[in-house]
Amino acid sequence: MPVDDVLRSLRRWPRLPERADAGTVADRLAEAIALGLLPDGEPLPGAAALSALLGCPEDAAREALGRLGRDGLAVGSAAGSLTRRPADPLLVAGVARLREFGTHELREISDQHSAIAGAAALLAAERATTAELAALRSLAAEFAAAGEAAERRRLDGRLHIEIAAAAQSSRLTRQEIALQAETGPLRWLPFAEAIPHREEAEQHRAILAAIGARDGARARALAEHHVRAGVRRLVEFRMWSRPRRCVR
Repeated sequence: MPVDDVLRSLRRWPRLPERADAGTVADRLAEAIALGLLPDGEPLPGAAALSALLGCPEDAAREALGRLGRDGLAVGSAAGSLTRRPADPLLVAGVARLREFGTHELREISDQHSAIAGAAALLAAERATTAELAALRSLAAEFAAAGEAAERRRLDGRLHIEIAAAAQSSRLTRQEIALQAETGPLRWLPFAEAIPHREEAEQHRAILAAIGARDGARARALAEHHVRAGVRRLVEFRMWSRPRRCVR
C-alpha cells in the first residue's frame, strides 16, 4: 500500500484536537495499525503529512512516529518508517477492560453499533461501486481463510469499516471506526481461538450478497443481527466471568 493509500485510510478517522500531544497522536496511529487500517509493513507518512491530515502540531506528529518505533510498531527502512503490527495488541488485558463495562452499558453499545452497521449496509447496497464490492468480497474471503483468531478479528473489523466506507458516508465510517476501536476486539473474548469462524464467515457472505443484490433492507437486517449476536455473546461472557463472592 503506497503512502497515498495509507493517507486515504487515515482520512477516515476524526481529526485530532488542534493541540493534541504526541501520546494522543501515537495512540491514534497504534489503533490504526492494530485494526489493520494501516497494514503490516507499509510506509508511514512523514510528520508534515500526518500533521496536515490529523490536524495536530507537526512536532507532536514527529514525536509520535518516534514513539511508534520505540514501542515496536514501526521500523526504519531505506524508504522511511514502515508499520509493524504486533501479535495481537488489542486483546492484551481484554478481560480486565471488559470488566470496566457494565451489562447495561454493553447492551447500549450493542444498540448503537447495530444501528451504525445496519445503516452502513443499507447505504452500501445503494451506493457501493463495483470496485468496492470486489474489495469487500476479497476481505470476506480473507476472513474465511484466516487460521488465527487475531487475524480474523482484524479482518472482521476492517470489513465493517469498509462497508461503512462503501456507504459513501464519512460520518458513519468515523462512527464505525470508533466503535471498532472501543469494543471490536472485546467481542472476540468469549471464544478466543474457538470463535465460531464458519458462522461468522457465513454471516459476512450473506451481508455482502444482499449488498451486491442491492437489497438494502435485507443487508441492514443481516448486519444488525450480526453485530447483536456478537455483543450478546459478550454480555453472556461478561456475566459468566464476573468475580463471585465466596460463601463461607
